[in-house]
Amino acid sequence: MRISPKRRLTLQALVILVIFFAGYLRPLAAATPTKPNILLVTVDTLRPDHLGCYGSKTVRTPAADALAARGALFTRAFAHTPLTLSSHTNILLGLTPNAHGIHDNSGFIVREDFVTLAEWLKAQGYATGALVGAFPLDSRFGLVQGFDVYDDNYGTQGPTDMVFVERKADIVVARASEWLKGRTGPWFLWVHLFDPHQPYEPPEPFLSQYPGRPYEGEIAYADSAVGKLLGFLDEQKIQDRTAVIYTADHGEALGEHGETTHGYFAYNATLQVPLILALPGVKPARVDANVCHVDIFPTVCDLVGGKKPEGLQGRSLLTLANGKGRPSQPIYFEALTAYYNRGWAPLRGYILEQDKFVDSPIPEVYDLGKDFAELDNLAPKTDLAARRKTLADLRRTEASPLADKAGQAMDRATAEKLRSLGYLASPQKPAKKEFTAKDALKTLLPYHAKWMQATVAYSAGRSAEGIRLLKEIVTERKDFDLAYTYLANFYQEQKRPADAEAVLREALANNPASFRINTALGIIMIDNGRFDEAIDILNKSL
Repeated sequence: MRISPKRRLTLQALVILVIFFAGYLRPLAAATPTKPNILLVTVDTLRPDHLGCYGSKTVRTPAADALAARGALFTRAFAHTPLTLSSHTNILLGLTPNAHGIHDNSGFIVREDFVTLAEWLKAQGYATGALVGAFPLDSRFGLVQGFDVYDDNYGTQGPTDMVFVERKADIVVARASEWLKGRTGPWFLWVHLFDPHQPYEPPEPFLSQYPGRPYEGEIAYADSAVGKLLGFLDEQKIQDRTAVIYTADHGEALGEHGETTHGYFAYNATLQVPLILALPGVKPARVDANVCHVDIFPTVCDLVGGKKPEGLQGRSLLTLANGKGRPSQPIYFEALTAYYNRGWAPLRGYILEQDKFVDSPIPEVYDLGKDFAELDNLAPKTDLAARRKTLADLRRTEASPLADKAGQAMDRATAEKLRSLGYLASPQKPAKKEFTAKDALKTLLPYHAKWMQATVAYSAGRSAEGIRLLKEIVTERKDFDLAYTYLANFYQEQKRPADAEAVLREALANNPASFRINTALGIIMIDNGRFDEAIDILNKSL
């Protein structure tokens, strides 16, 4: 076929234009952001076995199930601490408490010396936002570092409030969606939903849908909020370029091993967490290897590219998500809230493959392959010396000189908030160095459970029952300071000041160094108008 000279010139011109625009458009395409958005969702106090994708038949969790259907679900993911602030610090620093020093919800603040995940992503060109649901993650505790927006407007926490003030999941998600609107560059958003934390008070229709099972109702409600957030990503047509990391800070004991909620023991009921990675380009997978919270930071680094911060203690999960293996390493854990706040024995340990070692005055060893519920303690027939050496080596290799600088002198308002919730019993780490079985959590937690039973009874109007239970505790355990102080408060509320003072005088005779008891006695003296005595008592407690 012959082409006329005129048409040939036209075709040549078109070719030149195509080449010109191809060269012009290529830099524009290269400039288009290719880094994935990062959405981190942490649902507080969430046991994985209460999600449909982890096998639950009683709780409807379509949002989590949909993430699992298109992502990598990790069946053996563990927290390092069964507490909100500590666990989120582990996630956002990629370090265990041995390195960063945040061991409890009270008395610690994240040092600015550490690089947070938000700071690292901001340096990679990301907009960064955080929406948190309750006081344990208040910006004053230091996780605000690196966030353009850290929205902790969860409400006002009064000094007499007996539970954490929280904002509901729907409100958190609505604020998160507002922050996301109109964003053109890559972003990192952390959304924290507090709802499954005690007290369990799901809104309707979830309260009616789960009669007598309010914890499950809270989980279903939180899942519905996650579904709204994921639906928003879909509406904005950004879901396919958003990496979603879904996890919890810790689980909930629900009565297992004698623990009602969390924070004291370190059994799998509170250490195991859900972990789902729904990532662009990653096929659905189910991963049975042991993984942990500090693995999340290096995973994000691999997703984004760029040089990882030095000293990260976890390993990227992408290898496992892509169907490959990795060498086993011990996973450190601890439960120290009773140690710092009550002077009880510390509890630390590690998980390595199927072996779990819990070091305390009453040591425990479990074969998680055969006994994931931890019902058969193998310690009496196990070489504990070798395990204690492994734990000591692990703590030493993970340690940082900055860890001891995480302790803080809390302002009065913070201390009052935490003290009203039973989190603060003394202002500093107890001086005691040697512990026996008498100091072990297994020995003392039943008394703690009875103390909680007493406070519930008293709050419900059964004052005689509450007082009786507290008197039983102090008869058996003369070092249980909470029982004394609450008994005195109950007497004071009933206009029985002489009884309140007598209880605290007895408590002080048995526990002369107790900051809590000295302070409680001084406050009661003030309430009763005996100011000179109050000043003398309070001065002695400082």
